[in-house]
Amino acid sequence: MSNRLILQFVEMMLVIWVAGGLLLAQQAPNTILYNGKIVTVDDHGVNGNLGTIAQAIAVRGDRILAVGSNSQIRALAGPNTKSIDLKGRTVTPGLAATHDHPQLWDPMNPYIMQKVVNDNMHIERFLWEGTPEEKLQKFPKVLEEAVQKAKPGQWIRISLLEGKKYDYGETTKLAGYLGRQINKQNLDLAAPNNPVLVRQGLLGAVLNQKAIDEVKKFYGERWIKLVGQTGEFDPASEQTGVNFGTVRRVEEDVIYTPDEFREILRLGGSWWAGYGLTMNSTAMYAAGSLNAWSSLDKAGQLSFRLPWSWLDSGGDEFFNPQTLASMVALQGQGSDYMWLVGFWPAGMTKGDQCTSWPGTSPKVKQKEPVCGLDPVSGKREREVLYNVVKAGGRLSGAHTDGDKNMDYVMDLIEQASRDAGMTLDQIRAKRHGWDHEAYNPRPDQIPRIKNLGIQLGGWDLYIWQGQGQQVLKDYGEEAAQSVVPRKNLLNAGVRESVEIDRPLGYTDLTFFTVLQTGVTRKDQNGQIFAPQQAVSREVMLKSATLSGAYYGLREDRLGSLEPGKLADLIILDRDYLTIPEDDISKIRVLMTMLGGKVVHLVPSLAREIGMQPTGSQITLGGPAAQW
Repeated sequence: MSNRLILQFVEMMLVIWVAGGLLLAQQAPNTILYNGKIVTVDDHGVNGNLGTIAQAIAVRGDRILAVGSNSQIRALAGPNTKSIDLKGRTVTPGLAATHDHPQLWDPMNPYIMQKVVNDNMHIERFLWEGTPEEKLQKFPKVLEEAVQKAKPGQWIRISLLEGKKYDYGETTKLAGYLGRQINKQNLDLAAPNNPVLVRQGLLGAVLNQKAIDEVKKFYGERWIKLVGQTGEFDPASEQTGVNFGTVRRVEEDVIYTPDEFREILRLGGSWWAGYGLTMNSTAMYAAGSLNAWSSLDKAGQLSFRLPWSWLDSGGDEFFNPQTLASMVALQGQGSDYMWLVGFWPAGMTKGDQCTSWPGTSPKVKQKEPVCGLDPVSGKREREVLYNVVKAGGRLSGAHTDGDKNMDYVMDLIEQASRDAGMTLDQIRAKRHGWDHEAYNPRPDQIPRIKNLGIQLGGWDLYIWQGQGQQVLKDYGEEAAQSVVPRKNLLNAGVRESVEIDRPLGYTDLTFFTVLQTGVTRKDQNGQIFAPQQAVSREVMLKSATLSGAYYGLREDRLGSLEPGKLADLIILDRDYLTIPEDDISKIRVLMTMLGGKVVHLVPSLAREIGMQPTGSQITLGGPAAQW
């Protein structure tokens, strides 16, 4: 063979070798986690079987490439693969909350707000420490300082927080101050030249006249519709300044600029990822949050996945067939980070604490509201729900507390579906869902729920707050067994997810507090409530992962650690499956990966694996910054 042929042969082999190496590098995982306990949750049944427990997992791009033994997965590594030794730590799918309001809670997080807002924008003050009585005593001086600091016309927002332990008793006390000790007249006198909003940790708010004028100016003629149709703006609020629904619209649309609110939600999403949440479902109340999250999605800056429900805003969109048909056509549409999952006719939750239980005294029944879907008084509310279902929409994100309203909901689902010509299989395929289960469903409602293919959320913090004890006092043991009845629903094969629906950012609570409550049925005082409805830790984990994906209509790509699915996972500092039940709430999330990207990483693990710590809980100086 001539020298020239030999040289050509060598060059050809070199090209093949280089190309093969490049191909291998392209196909190799970006990241491998090995020597751990990989809880895949790949069993899709409604049960406590978590499926395969593996040693290692490989991620390429935004997807899971493979799950298996250490030797199997490590053999896939290429020259650029980042290999992380878990040292026996537990890995689970990312956690999913199916009823929450992050857009409502993020502005209550002092860590976030002190980063985003300064006194040149508007005045933000927080009363965070101490008892409700101590906060009330401090309030006048805080208000005086804020007014002195504010420029004429500048917004002043003062937040009364419930404290790190989030005591529900504090919540009710603080709410009771609004309109009484803290009222519109006093705010008008103290701040005649500034709009003022005083926010209590949940929905409570009181506004002075300047603030009311600013809100009315922003909404214009729409103000009348909001007052008259949904009741979200109570007609009496113009006189009292007190409203328990206004605050979300005022904050999202009026107080914060679009850029400010976008940054609040960007940092907030990262903060929630620090709890291990890779999916957080909500209903959209106002344009502010929809615009902000949509903008973050387009910019690739969402730190959790956001299935959202379209909330009835009091307009005519749910009465206009063309508009409603267009909205239903968008159902299921969106990106892998933000998509529309259904509709919440808001009026159906008015008076939703109506029950069929007789009550332990006449006084109990006297204080019950009339059902929001009552055939006589709830005509508009019933029509909205009927229109949505008949048009092919899915009920989701809505909450209803009392069992009686649930009967009406199922009646309307059946009637509207039948009038639309749907078969039973088509009804089941919708996967209608509602949330909370504060005292529902009754045992006799569960077969009907199962037959209609309905999925439920589960509000375990209702028990943790101690409100289950009030149900027991007011309605007796039979009703108590229907407060988030996880065991009854599990036995019937009804899929149930996990909710938060409470602010966590300024508290010591985490999503694992919620999971522990579902397992132990203990409230914050250690009292066990309706223990017959407790489920295993395996059931709670599955509810908070795979069942959340089912609720979000994305079980084909989320909720479990299976090859081909999106790489959403978390690393824990202890073994969820073996530690004492009462220690579940103490679990810390060391790392959260969303679509193959690390969005939360605490300093200790970052040092160990040679990466930079990241995430709002670290960069903003939250407790995780010390982990």
